[in-house]
Amino acid sequence: MRAWTLSLTVSAALVLAAPSAFAAGPDGAHALSLSAAKKKPVRRAPGHIACTVSGCHPTPPGCRPEMGRYWDGTPTGFDIVVCPRRR
Repeated sequence: MRAWTLSLTVSAALVLAAPSAFAAGPDGAHALSLSAAKKKPVRRAPGHIACTVSGCHPTPPGCRPEMGRYWDGTPTGFDIVVCPRRR
């Protein structure tokens, strides 16, 4: 009888404590998932892909692909990578 009373008391305490563990915080996130919500992945700006003579590769940060041309202005069919000049 005593073990049954003890288990009933423990289970009642867990039921009463559970709603506070799942209460929503000020931003609507639950208390248990709040620590996971703080760990946001770092997002980088989407890069460009340049298909050059040596294959298709991502361009370095700050650079962009442009259409490559021969000396007379006809397109080569490949991209060139253009980066701004540093001073």
